[in-house]
Amino acid sequence: MPSCCNAAGVTRDVFIPDDLIVGDHVQTAEALLTAGVAYVRGDLLSVDASNVVNLAADPAEAKFIMPFTLSAEQATAHAATGLQLQFYNQGEFAQDRVSLAGVPLTPEQILAAKAVLGPQKIELRRVL
Repeated sequence: MPSCCNAAGVTRDVFIPDDLIVGDHVQTAEALLTAGVAYVRGDLLSVDASNVVNLAADPAEAKFIMPFTLSAEQATAHAATGLQLQFYNQGEFAQDRVSLAGVPLTPEQILAAKAVLGPQKIELRRVL
């Protein structure tokens, strides 16, 4: 991600938007990250009783959407800190940009994800 400096010792990251988020009212929740797992922005995530996220194996397990891409090495480094990260838990998202472990959802998986995520206030929308 490009950065630009505003003053000596101050760096500001520049956000380059994509089309994952398609509406207002996006909110996040905090959870711990599983080490050794590569994550892609838009991945559906499950969360266990210890508040640790992992890649959802099935849309029916989804609770959050991954807001950024991390390599397995980066995830391991973050997990080692013990600090919680922010994950999308509310908002409107493009259904064609949501994935399971980086693989786009099939039409059947989109329906399953909508069924479980809708009551949680995560809406998947078809964007033309």
